[in-house]
Amino acid sequence: MTVYNLKKSAFCFRGILSALLAILIWSTMGTTVKLTLSNVDSFTTTFYVTLLSTCILGIYIVMQKKLPILYKEWKNQQFFFIIAGIMGSGIQPISCLKGYQLLPASQVVGIFYIYPLLMTLFAGFWFHERLSYKSILLLMTGFVGVYLLITQNQLLSIQLNFGAFATFIAAATWAFFCVLIQHKKFDAHVGIFLFNGFGMLFLLGLVPAFGLTWTLSITEWLGIIYLAVFTSIIATLLWNQALHLNSTQICSMLALLTPLFALILNMTILHESIVPTQLMGFVILIGSVAFNLSGCLRLQHISGK
Repeated sequence: MTVYNLKKSAFCFRGILSALLAILIWSTMGTTVKLTLSNVDSFTTTFYVTLLSTCILGIYIVMQKKLPILYKEWKNQQFFFIIAGIMGSGIQPISCLKGYQLLPASQVVGIFYIYPLLMTLFAGFWFHERLSYKSILLLMTGFVGVYLLITQNQLLSIQLNFGAFATFIAAATWAFFCVLIQHKKFDAHVGIFLFNGFGMLFLLGLVPAFGLTWTLSITEWLGIIYLAVFTSIIATLLWNQALHLNSTQICSMLALLTPLFALILNMTILHESIVPTQLMGFVILIGSVAFNLSGCLRLQHISGK
C-alpha cells in the first residue's frame, strides 16, 4: 500500500469515527429533553440553544484571534453562509418542532430519517457524486430497520397534513445543508458561528409568532447548556469533519444509526423495554450499514489505487 493510500485510509477512518461520535451525541438529545426539558416548549428550547451556542462560538473566535478569518470567510462566501445558516439553523429546527407539535413523535422520526437518502440523491444530482444502486438499496433497507425500531409492534400510519409536510421540509433542508457544507471549504468554528448567527436572526423574527418562556429552572438551564455545547457545537463540528473526510454515501448510511443509539440510551437510562420488531429492526439496520460501509470503503480503496 502506498503512502497516499495509507493517508487516505487514515482520513477515512478519522471521518467515520467523527461521524459516529456526532451521531452518538445527537442520539442523547431525546433523553436529555425528557430528563430536563419536558416542561419547556420546543421553540424556547431551540431559541436558547441557538443563542447560547452562537455566544460560545463568538467568544471562542475572539479568544483565538480568529476575527480576521471571520471577516475573510464572510467576505468571500456571504451568500453561502446566509442560505446555509437559515436552512440548517433556522428552517430545519422550526419545521421539525412544528412536526412534533402536529404529529406523534414516531411519525416525525419516520419522516425525518429519509434525510440520509435525500443526502445521497442531492449529492448525485447537484454535485454529480457517483451513485451506486446497491448503496441506495442498502440505504433504503436501513430505513426499514429504522421504521421497525420506532413502530414498536404497531403499524405506523403517516398523517398527510401540514405536520407531515413540515417534517419533510425539515428532512430536505437538513439533507441539503449537509451536502452544501460538504462541498464548501471554510474554517469550521467560523462557519458554524455564522450558520448559528443567521439561524438566530431567523428565530428572532419568529418570536412574536411562537412566544418565548423567559423563566427556566436550574435543571432546565443545565439541559439547555448541554444541548448547546454538545449537540449544537461539538456534534456539528464532528459532523462537518466527517462530511469533509468521507463520501456522502458513507455519512448518510451512518446517520441512520441515530435512532438506534437513542433506543439503546433510552433502554439504559430511562429503562424502556424493547419489543421483537425493534430487535428485528436492530439486525436489519446494523446489517445494511455494515454491508454498505464495506462496499463504499472497498470502492474508495479501488479508486485510490
